[in-house]
Amino acid sequence: MMFDTLNIPRLGKLEIVETYAYYDQPVLFSCKDAAGYLYLVVAVDKNDQYETWLYAGVSSGRLNRIRSGAIDLHDAFADTEDGCLFQVKFPYASSTAPQIESVKANQVSEDWLPLPGECLALKIKIPPPLGNAESMLKTAKT
Repeated sequence: MMFDTLNIPRLGKLEIVETYAYYDQPVLFSCKDAAGYLYLVVAVDKNDQYETWLYAGVSSGRLNRIRSGAIDLHDAFADTEDGCLFQVKFPYASSTAPQIESVKANQVSEDWLPLPGECLALKIKIPPPLGNAESMLKTAKT
């Protein structure tokens, strides 16, 4: 599978934003499409014909919680914000287009998911929750 830019039917042109795990190629990464929609992606299976990957759509806030370790990688894929994942099969034959299928997150085989408790632990600054403007104003005045 080629990287840096992917072109997948139904998802369009995707550009890798960050790589979290690498083994001969990125195997866990985030990417975005031309409209700015974000996906968390993990390699899950391969055979002699194709590689299979899971793409979970994520909001920037959820991606930051995943990146900080507040949401583990298992739940990032097993309990997505919209309840769905894209399963993408990339054939090794370059003349064959990738196959994409929408699947319910809770129906994905546990064998394909990261282990519960596996987390990223990137140091990031998470803004305070929205809706707490009064306490933010008090903090700003002090």
